[in-house]
Amino acid sequence: MRKIRKIRRRLLSVLLFACLALGTLTASAEEYEVGSVVDGSVLTHELSAEGIAYPRLRGTYFGSGSGNISITGPRSVMITGSTTARQVSDSVKVTVHLQQLKNGSWVTIASYGPVTKYNNYYVSTSRTYSVTGGYYYRMSGGHTVIENGVFESATSKTNGVWVS
Repeated sequence: MRKIRKIRRRLLSVLLFACLALGTLTASAEEYEVGSVVDGSVLTHELSAEGIAYPRLRGTYFGSGSGNISITGPRSVMITGSTTARQVSDSVKVTVHLQQLKNGSWVTIASYGPVTKYNNYYVSTSRTYSVTGGYYYRMSGGHTVIENGVFESATSKTNGVWVS
């Protein structure tokens, strides 16, 4: 009888330890420190963040691109993006993506575009989305200028903003 009680206590202790260990691993999987950097984005508790598109090489036609994410209300964010050419070009495009930080990676949960203007030098767009609280979000944008068959592009990414 004593042996059975000892075995039960040991088994219960091992099971309790395993449950606590697994619970701790699961609980910390979605926790991030403010100021941490994930894929180039600093995690913040700011109400908005801006990202600038820097082309690898200075383009002949591509001027600049930018994006922004703003918390507009409870569990609501607005993302914006714009592209500027150095001159009036055949086409100027912008595409915006809303991304959520999940399991250590940025996952695109919504996209809009490309929004294109022809024979112009500037294009912009914005969209407002309802989101789930308890996550970081960022805007990622694609910016393109096409002139005389020359294709120049760059991407922008904002820092992450916390939505409670």
